Amino acid sequence: MALAEAFLMVGAAGLTTVTAIAAGRTTNPATLVTLLDLQVNTERIGTTLGAVITLIFGAVLVEEAGFDFGDYWITFAIILWVVALGIDHGMFIPWNRKLRARAAQMVQDGVEQSEELCAEVRALKPTLIGLGLDAMLLFFIFLMVVKPGA
Repeated sequence: MALAEAFLMVGAAGLTTVTAIAAGRTTNPATLVTLLDLQVNTERIGTTLGAVITLIFGAVLVEEAGFDFGDYWITFAIILWVVALGIDHGMFIPWNRKLRARAAQMVQDGVEQSEELCAEVRALKPTLIGLGLDAMLLFFIFLMVVKPGA
């Protein structure tokens, strides 16, 4: 089961990344609304559900495998898990909702193209947040597979 939730998290991260790339290439607010909806739902359902299940089954595996929660790689992985979910739900998802509201308003106003909105999607801050979250996920997987120091 531990592998299934890892695939859920990786799949959600991949889908979020692909939708972010597509969102950065569109100037159509209606298309952007659809992509942002897909992105936030992927984060809420896939990433969060995968993360919670990973924590639960990971804790069981720690006990069954005879590891100690005080092992630095386990402690660091849990801290990384909390920080990543905090960034996701505290920064990324709120940014997504705010941008989606602007794009939805443009759709209601009949705007068909917006370079300004496209530039906001490609802004440095959300790009760095997304790349950082992907890097954290990869490092989390590294810790769980390699178990440095174990």
